[in-house]
Amino acid sequence: MIRVFYKPNCKACLMTMHFFIVHHIKFIDIDLSQSPQYAKSLHDKGHLKVPVVITDTEEWSGFRPDKLNQLLQKERLMRVER
Repeated sequence: MIRVFYKPNCKACLMTMHFFIVHHIKFIDIDLSQSPQYAKSLHDKGHLKVPVVITDTEEWSGFRPDKLNQLLQKERLMRVER
């Protein structure tokens, strides 16, 4: 499952989640302002900006169209194989 850690009113966060919604990719969104325990953990792992996206195989921080498009391609391949 894809998890998106975000902060309210973060443009990069909104753009990332919008990408998932538009492309029908399921994800769980976690508001760091409501779950501060995650913020420290993510910072300790080296994530200094939001959103932080964590998939089964990788994780990144910030708005990353390149990573989002790679993930979209993987999702499309998985749908075809089913």
